[in-house]
Amino acid sequence: MNPTQPADPLAPPAEPGAVVDDFLPADLRVPSHDQLDGRMTPWPWPVVLDGEMVTCAVCGTYRDWLVLSTRDQIWLRCRAGHQQHEPRLDTAWYNRNTGPADATFATFEQGLRHYGR
Repeated sequence: MNPTQPADPLAPPAEPGAVVDDFLPADLRVPSHDQLDGRMTPWPWPVVLDGEMVTCAVCGTYRDWLVLSTRDQIWLRCRAGHQQHEPRLDTAWYNRNTGPADATFATFEQGLRHYGR
């Protein structure tokens, strides 16, 4: 058979290869984005958007945020527990400015405890 010619279309199909389970064990797998309800990361610095420092609408704090990314929205949570939607930020900003996840949590409250909130 000449390797430059296509395989014979009338030839019987080749035997399927052996199935190999090459996936990581379940406890070592990282969930994909569609398996998560959201993501969170600490943000100790001020958030400055359009030349304006973002402050908590309730207590006025301007740094030490927990940034929450869920359903294509970004929320800022101050240490006092006040949350506010920040429409000037998006998931692309979150992805550019945060590192890999250091943990996953079954509930939002577990995540807050992990980050000392």
